[in-house]
Amino acid sequence: MSLLLNGAKTLTIAGTEMQCLEIYTGESYTLPLNFVDNTGNTVNCYSWTLSTNAKFYTVDNITYSGNTAVNLGNLTLNSTQPNANAYTINAAFTNANVGQGYLYIGNSITTESNSGPAGIPVITLANSAANSTLVIVSLNVSRTDPLSSEVDYNREPLGFIVRYQ
Repeated sequence: MSLLLNGAKTLTIAGTEMQCLEIYTGESYTLPLNFVDNTGNTVNCYSWTLSTNAKFYTVDNITYSGNTAVNLGNLTLNSTQPNANAYTINAAFTNANVGQGYLYIGNSITTESNSGPAGIPVITLANSAANSTLVIVSLNVSRTDPLSSEVDYNREPLGFIVRYQ
């Protein structure tokens, strides 16, 4: 399974390619999800389960290769990770029978003031390409495989470069 987002850039971390979007403080996004097979036909996701989680990192350098790639310098996992109750990310099916759902990234995943909730990095004008926050949101999908009757679990990472606006 791979996650493809319209308007996303490619982000490569330790040889792993993922989709990446930029998010500015105070913004929120609802990203549509459409699960299809390799021929483009919709997939019945009736018994599938979606969940999410996030990790916050500091990046010491960000550069761009054209309009499609992001190059990251040293990536450091923040020593204090926000409590999951401090921000809102949700994923759910709106019509599981035809593989339609959404991933919601709430504006609480960024903060505009010096009173960031429960460990969320404070994004200020000083956060620049030389000092940026990267949030890796994982869309987690579990489903029972029809061939083996075992539960398959897939984690699709999505990178958000957080910017001050």
